Amino acid sequence: MLALFTALIAILAVVVAVTAAGIIVVRVTRRVREAKRTRLAAAPRKALLAFVADNGEEGGDDLVAIPDDAWRAAEPHALALLGKLRGEAHLGLVSVFLRRGTARAALGQLRSRSPIKRARAAQVLGDLEVRRAVPDLCQLLTDRRGEVRVVAVRALGRIGDPAAAWRIISSLDQPDPIPALLASHTLAQLGLGAEVTLSAALDHPQARVRAVCLDALGLLGATGSVDRVSRILREDTHLDVRVAAAVNLGKLGTRSALEPLTHALRESRPTALRAAAARALGDVGAPAAVPTLVNLLGDDAFQVAHEAAHALRRIGPAGLEALRDVVTAEQSRAEAGGAGAHAQRSTAACHAEEALALAGVLSDERVGAAR
Repeated sequence: MLALFTALIAILAVVVAVTAAGIIVVRVTRRVREAKRTRLAAAPRKALLAFVADNGEEGGDDLVAIPDDAWRAAEPHALALLGKLRGEAHLGLVSVFLRRGTARAALGQLRSRSPIKRARAAQVLGDLEVRRAVPDLCQLLTDRRGEVRVVAVRALGRIGDPAAAWRIISSLDQPDPIPALLASHTLAQLGLGAEVTLSAALDHPQARVRAVCLDALGLLGATGSVDRVSRILREDTHLDVRVAAAVNLGKLGTRSALEPLTHALRESRPTALRAAAARALGDVGAPAAVPTLVNLLGDDAFQVAHEAAHALRRIGPAGLEALRDVVTAEQSRAEAGGAGAHAQRSTAACHAEEALALAGVLSDERVGAAR
């Protein structure tokens, strides 16, 4: 029995020794590989920095001539630079990548069995803004891996081809869709060329899709869609979609939005919709909305009255004057009743004072920043 125990201990010692030796070998190998990569990347990184410092005007041929092993070592740094650069330096570095065949290699990697390689290739193509990659990137919008879909959407946004709009919208109607905020920002990146597609998608049967498209139209500043968004505000059967329509009418900021937003403030409408419409009137910033908002300061729904007060603040001088008038009228009534400073203030006056106080704080901050 003792001999068996001794043998087991010996075997265990050998296993531990072999494992330790393996770990040491792996670490040493990794350090040697990293040192080699650092050594190989040193010269290309200097060339890249010089190229960027020269705004991409000279040095492109030198970068293209760098040996493949040295370029592979420096490529992660070059790709990181690519995502940060703008203007001529960005275009010059893109040209270097294209001449080295990076785009062609990335297009091939989009069909790799590895999700990491697919995602990496999509990111590279997006950073390079390779328009011919749009159809292949659209195929990745139905990829079985969520992280690949997210990278593909971001890449399509960087490329900015309106032709991808409908495929992105369609990808929202699946069991595990991309995040709504990412989708709306990406659709807005496609530019005004996507406005017609976004407007048509407001008839989509899925409420989530309609809400995302409304947000994209707002971010895009698609003023030509105001009538279409107004109709959604009046007629859509889903409250969240109507709220999104109100919010984005405010972002579009046209005077033609006043009527549908005012209509949405009726007492029979849901509180969330009325609050969103009040806030949107402040975003529009039209003095014509002041009387409507003043009437809401005493609304029974706290959120509606709160948003109306701060909408008046954002409108500017006309709104601030209306808020002061409400506070002054309240003080006059208190003095006339003999209650003075101890009088019970109305809801309208409380909301007006809060908005005026915030306006004073913001004004002080702006003065301090200017100094």
